[in-house]
Amino acid sequence: MRLYRTTAGLARGEGDELALLDLPHLDVADLLSEGIERARRARVRSRIPIHDAVLLSPVALPGTVVIAGANYRDHVTEAGMPTPTAPVFITVTGMSATGPHDPILLPAEAPSQVDYEAELAVVISRPGRDIPVGRAWDHVAGLIAVNDVSARDVQLAAMTEGVVTDIDGVRRGKSFPHFKPMGPALVTVDETGTDLDLAIRTYVNDEVRQDSRTSEMIFSVPEVISHVSATTPLLPGDVVLTGTPGGVALATGHYLRSGDVVTVEIEGLGRLRNPVRMAPTAPR
Repeated sequence: MRLYRTTAGLARGEGDELALLDLPHLDVADLLSEGIERARRARVRSRIPIHDAVLLSPVALPGTVVIAGANYRDHVTEAGMPTPTAPVFITVTGMSATGPHDPILLPAEAPSQVDYEAELAVVISRPGRDIPVGRAWDHVAGLIAVNDVSARDVQLAAMTEGVVTDIDGVRRGKSFPHFKPMGPALVTVDETGTDLDLAIRTYVNDEVRQDSRTSEMIFSVPEVISHVSATTPLLPGDVVLTGTPGGVALATGHYLRSGDVVTVEIEGLGRLRNPVRMAPTAPR
């Protein structure tokens, strides 16, 4: 099942149409309180062409966004980081979550080194702590694409030789408004399977910047979930990002500029396409 959140409510993707569902839930996280399967059984109240829908982030406001780092070898190499022996991650709030076509906003205080990061992410379906690797998929509602936008100058000021020395500084570099485009749909695991080998790409103005496969991850999705849950309880609607491949602007110096358009594609999950704009300045 492909489950979308739109301005007209939750919808199932059915070919080139969206079946708008007769559900009271505001977003996927709200639906998870009763189980994702309710969306499969829900009555269809109307249908619209998918290209006519205004798509929103499937989870309106994740309670926690887990950001795994250093999980593709080529990215570890280009970033000059040590190869991890276990998953590494930080957590941020969901305040930066935004829709699959919303603008990425360059913050006024740090506009010059804003980077893209294509990431496969999972949405947590039920609470868990100390989740065994073999049971991790039982806690997954589905998969989404995320662009883990980062202000590198802010982030790197909080690191020394690839090692985090100021966790709050790293969080700040990844938490500006509109820094986490998500979507376009939550795709349930029965659609993708659990042996993930999905193409993952980023384009900036139609130029390929990242081109890899999720099978190149150092740690699998279940290993990331298990490791995170050992210290961070996971709750329904939390979003767990699993790392980005090589090709980021940190390595090339080709950072985002106002007027750019960033496209993140993950095979079987869909496409994020976000214009880049300067953030509006606060009135004096």
